[in-house]
Amino acid sequence: MTKTNELNIVYIGAGSSNFGPAILLDLLENVLRDGDTLSLVDINERALHLMDGAAHKMAAHLDRKIQVRSDTDRRKLLDGADCVIITVEEDRINRWKKDWQIPQELGIEHTLGENRGPGGLSHTLRTAPLVVEIAKDVERAAPDATVIILTNPEDRLAYAVTKYTKLRAYGYCDGLWDFRDHLVGPLLGIPGERVHVHAAGINHAVWITDIREMGTRRDLYPDMVKRARETGWQPFGLHLYENYGLWPHENDEHYGEYFHYASEFVHRKGYDFDGHERMDREWKAKIEELVGGRYDVEKFVAETRTFNWNVFGDAPPSDVIRGVHLGQPRFLPNANLPNNGKIPGLPDDMVVEVPGVANSSGIFGIGFPDLPEPILVFLHREGVIQKLSAEAAVEGSRRKALKSLLLDPQVRGASMAEKLLDAFLDAHADLIPAEQLRGLRGR
Repeated sequence: MTKTNELNIVYIGAGSSNFGPAILLDLLENVLRDGDTLSLVDINERALHLMDGAAHKMAAHLDRKIQVRSDTDRRKLLDGADCVIITVEEDRINRWKKDWQIPQELGIEHTLGENRGPGGLSHTLRTAPLVVEIAKDVERAAPDATVIILTNPEDRLAYAVTKYTKLRAYGYCDGLWDFRDHLVGPLLGIPGERVHVHAAGINHAVWITDIREMGTRRDLYPDMVKRARETGWQPFGLHLYENYGLWPHENDEHYGEYFHYASEFVHRKGYDFDGHERMDREWKAKIEELVGGRYDVEKFVAETRTFNWNVFGDAPPSDVIRGVHLGQPRFLPNANLPNNGKIPGLPDDMVVEVPGVANSSGIFGIGFPDLPEPILVFLHREGVIQKLSAEAAVEGSRRKALKSLLLDPQVRGASMAEKLLDAFLDAHADLIPAEQLRGLRGR
């Protein structure tokens, strides 16, 4: 396919009722221009049909004269892609419930069970082979494409894509925005968009080195710590600050996944699975009514715009595309990229989360001075677990999967590691490719 100046964006996993409309609107309002192409992919034919209809209606409402294509076979749409957005996951909430329950049955008290701890390994075993398979198709059809990964555990998936392909892959997370707008901003009585956070680490455990009020440059660190002590806000974050020297973001539940004793501070019953499923049903109903002509498109766009702001804030995924492909350099508050010296003392191939810049030359992370030694030791361990879990998933290596569990502070012994791995494999065998499954079972 001969390239033109027109932009070709492929969105894989577009059938999501929650994030599908949000990402579509972000692209339509911020990057897509007349003559551009938006290609939607999802293996769920019904969900894809609805999102295709929603995209056409939203584009017409916004007067975007673009080509919208859709197919359940991504290979038909990847040729010549400039950017590929990946948000794929199968049966996400039901499988997450199992990842939450299985460790508890073996005596592990954890906070979320999604991205770290034993549940994080299980999640990686399901998603890494799928995302790498997609990435290899992208590499064959569009080797120069920019790949934006929103699927979790995104740092492990970004590591896997970077290791097993030559693609330019970037992991996008909205955690910093959530911390600014929904947590520290309300705590200090400052709008989140006026709070600047400078932080480095690993996804969902990013350690704040500087936090200031935009414009005045007032140091907010002392106020944050003072208010936390007075109100009991984020007690685990306060504990980590007092013992590690810096405060991490996003919140106690997320960075609590990394620590075996977080349950001493975080009283929680896991993710709000029922609330998520309820929201999913509500958005699906709206999309069906929109496509069927029974829901006002202007109202739908307005509601999606509000959802976008609450989730992505002033740093949406489209900023990557604007910077790399539209000649509009953008600051990225948190970029998940290979370290390559950005955080001294950590492996170059470890995917870290740091501020970055997107421009026509690519995506570049900002380097940091030395972090406190306890934090550096913590991050190095998690980088090794990141590597082992991702490689275990793609290569089907039982040895590497068990090593990643044995390094995890939540796992108390070799017997527990074996039981956890086998329980996860039994629970999710249908979502793990047969070849990898045989290797993970040790056969």
